[in-house]
Amino acid sequence: MFYKFRCQKCNKLHQVDIKMADYDKEKDNQVCPACNGKLERVIEWQGIATGNGAGWCGKSDGKAI
Repeated sequence: MFYKFRCQKCNKLHQVDIKMADYDKEKDNQVCPACNGKLERVIEWQGIATGNGAGWCGKSDGKAI
């Protein structure tokens, strides 16, 4: 599966192919092919769900339930 990472040193974006079974083990070991800096995962959401207002993510009146 392809994941988007950003280099903490040169700020370039990279697509990295990591097997789902290896993701937990490999996610923090990625380095930039351009400058050898540490890569950090860029989290993106491409779905229809939104997150605001009461009742979002188990919250009701500001309290987690």
